[in-house]
Amino acid sequence: MGIIKDSLQFQGQWRSYQKRVLDHARSYGQDHKIHIVVAPGSGKTTLGIELIRRLDAPCLVLAPSITIRDQWLARIREGFLPAMGSIQDGAAVSAGGIGDTLLSNNIRKPAPITAITYQSLHSCMRRMKAEAEAGAEETQQLETEQADYSDFDFFKTITECGIRTICLDEAHHLRSEWWKALEEMIEKLPQVTVISLTATPPYDSTPAQWQRYISLCGPIDEEISVPELVKENSLCAHQDYVYFNMPTEEEKKEIEDFRSKALECAGRLMADDTFAAHVAGHRGLADPQLYADSLLENPDYLQALLVFLQAKRISFSPKLQRLLGTKGRLPEMNLQRMDLLLQGFLYEDTESYGCGKEYREQLVTLLKSYSLIHRNQVTFSGNEAMNKLLLTSKGKLQSILRITEAEYLSMGKDLRLLILTDYIKKEHLTAIGVPDKQVNELGVVPIFEMLRRENRKHMEKLEDGSSRICEQQLAALSGTVVLLPQKAKEELENRMAARGLKGSFTACGETQYYRFTLSGSEETAASLVTGLFQDGYIQVLIGTKSLLGEGWDSPCINALILASFVGSFMLSNQMRGRAIRTMKGNPDKVSNIWHLICMLPERMGLAGVQGDAETSEDFKTLQRRFQGFPGVHYEEDIIENGMERLNMIQPPYSSANLERLNEQMMTMASRRDVLRERWKTALSRSRQVEMTEEVAVPKAQLQKGAAFYNALAWVILGALFSGLLAVLLLKITGGLNAALCVILLLPLLFVLLRYGGRLFALAAPQRQLEAIGKSILSALYAVQQIQTKRLRPAVMAGGKFRYAISLTGGTEREKTMFADAVNEMFGAIDNQRYILKAKRKTSGLAAYYCVPEIFGRKKEDAALFANHVCKYLGAYELIYTRNETGRKILLEARMRTFANQTEHGTKRRKRMR
Repeated sequence: MGIIKDSLQFQGQWRSYQKRVLDHARSYGQDHKIHIVVAPGSGKTTLGIELIRRLDAPCLVLAPSITIRDQWLARIREGFLPAMGSIQDGAAVSAGGIGDTLLSNNIRKPAPITAITYQSLHSCMRRMKAEAEAGAEETQQLETEQADYSDFDFFKTITECGIRTICLDEAHHLRSEWWKALEEMIEKLPQVTVISLTATPPYDSTPAQWQRYISLCGPIDEEISVPELVKENSLCAHQDYVYFNMPTEEEKKEIEDFRSKALECAGRLMADDTFAAHVAGHRGLADPQLYADSLLENPDYLQALLVFLQAKRISFSPKLQRLLGTKGRLPEMNLQRMDLLLQGFLYEDTESYGCGKEYREQLVTLLKSYSLIHRNQVTFSGNEAMNKLLLTSKGKLQSILRITEAEYLSMGKDLRLLILTDYIKKEHLTAIGVPDKQVNELGVVPIFEMLRRENRKHMEKLEDGSSRICEQQLAALSGTVVLLPQKAKEELENRMAARGLKGSFTACGETQYYRFTLSGSEETAASLVTGLFQDGYIQVLIGTKSLLGEGWDSPCINALILASFVGSFMLSNQMRGRAIRTMKGNPDKVSNIWHLICMLPERMGLAGVQGDAETSEDFKTLQRRFQGFPGVHYEEDIIENGMERLNMIQPPYSSANLERLNEQMMTMASRRDVLRERWKTALSRSRQVEMTEEVAVPKAQLQKGAAFYNALAWVILGALFSGLLAVLLLKITGGLNAALCVILLLPLLFVLLRYGGRLFALAAPQRQLEAIGKSILSALYAVQQIQTKRLRPAVMAGGKFRYAISLTGGTEREKTMFADAVNEMFGAIDNQRYILKAKRKTSGLAAYYCVPEIFGRKKEDAALFANHVCKYLGAYELIYTRNETGRKILLEARMRTFANQTEHGTKRRKRMR
């Protein structure tokens, strides 16, 4: 045994899912790569340390920030080396003397376990000066660490200290140059074992990006989901709520001004006969058959073109409308379609129009005069400035106020509310305690002052001070601004005196709030304020996502308001993870997570250009976020991801309807005990918690295909043959005995046994979907993209008009890969390299299928996939679309299937079974 295994010993008890991972770790590491996906709050770092201990070889830990780097070493000291001291001057020291030889956070002074940042690795590899950041808020760096590696031989150092284990913490969320340095290092260390730990694998990446990630980290060996952690009491019961607001009157005016200009400009274009003549001259209108292929490259653009012609009463070939698969009158012209039409006319499809460059430049000048072009992008339906206005709407301040009041009325002194936002907005510090100065922006300081003033109003209204709202203890915490209430200040002074710490307090006017600055200490203000928050001296804490997001921990949080417009799955999941951790001594903890969304006001319209109601970019960001958030459905006791579980959120998104939704959200959020029981009910339905990724397929797309009709034909032929034979023998013999009857029936029995099962299997839509799932799964096994043995597809009702299919068992990546393939197979035929065409004449969508991309990259894989489809679905021909014959078939398939596949497309979701 080496020094690592001798020195480290976990001081706690392993949770069941951690024990499962550790029990299988030896088999996981056979390829020298251990890849674990763990949801936030599952003890990822502790699990990684134990894997390092068991490998018992010098290890280099790579972390995304200084904060996370030092957390690794702190977790070793706290959980594996009791009585350890702190790290100083780049090497660890301890009373027992073990730490100074075991741990280091300086690659120049490596130890058996050395932790550095990815940025430091990049600087070492490139022999350059490094400035590692702990995070950043606006332009103010929270913490930096500078080092000059220009004369440092990184590979010589790690070779001499015998590094044979590399531990990667969230490796894929890196800048491209850091990623390259990481790949280069591991390529030069072929004998090392790579441990990869992440809470947010890049499932939404491109196949090439995913392959690059997997080649570095290895296939995913084990996954620990949020529902499993809730069932194990490692995460608390929680729910996501959405609070809507309309823009303020000032913001509405800005939006309406933009819309008025857009509608005015659109009206001018609709009345411009010269523009109409140029549009009508599109080359595809003259010969739809010749240009059908290119027109279908962008069907939305084609529709916009035809809608414009319809609005101008300019005739066009019915073949063009049949390309879209629509019947009757087309929809009305609107600003979104004007966007599409002008984008093609001015930038993306210029060669199709006969107008000269001079006229096109005149149009650009016109649109610029209305501020309707930004970076060669036409923006009738909304520009970047309008989207940002909604994301940072001042109306969200009132949403924060109402949520804070409601949560306090529900929880009282037990409330621990965290409000996370993007910026500090230090310029508003002068407004604290000065009522005449406005605080109407999203930021730490203005949110703090807005809540403080509202508390003050309640105190002034009630002489006896009995309002519960006014009792809130507010605080603000960021890298450069810390604001504390009187009660917390007094307690902090006592704690600092007991520990020999020094700091200063500056009164914020006559508000009984103080600005705090800590000086001359390795302790951080964040850790001190976190302790006050945990102990109830602070009940509402406002901070920045960069400081209180990744790495920061405060298990007491039971309500979270995300006043941030971060849309990525990774960052929003990290912020959300702050609130869903369990807390010792509070087994019944339930957390509410609030998302703030500003919607667009109802549109107005002008003649010829319709004013449509639509959701905002803010709402679309919310939809992206929820693809990564599994939770309990609002009404059903099931656990799934996506916006579908928030089923009460339905149009129309009028002011009155949004206010009604807000009230419903408030009522639901106040019933924490009900939510806790619903989690228990949902989790109790399954002995083994497993998240499956379903693809819901419309019944209209499950029409009987070639295999069904082939089987039916054989059964009919068998019956006819047996009948004719019986009639013939009756005529010859004048009668039949029992033995002869059996002989006559043998052909029919053979046909029934041979083809009857397939006829039955494919007669029902769900049976057909199961056969499709089996063909995909068997092909994935054949190309060795799935390794887990004995998996099977499962089909169940997915709604009134749908059936849902998913893969039972396997890793998350295998489930995602299977769902991708199903989704692509049923997807709209566009420009795929390979498609499948039924050899027998077949009605509806079963005549053509897409070859999923995972099989479509190589001819051999595409042919293999076609063989597996034929085995389960009947005779299909593989069509290569990159030659003249294939393009004709591709066009036929697109024209035949486009309408149904766009109007009744598949839907994906994750749910627990």
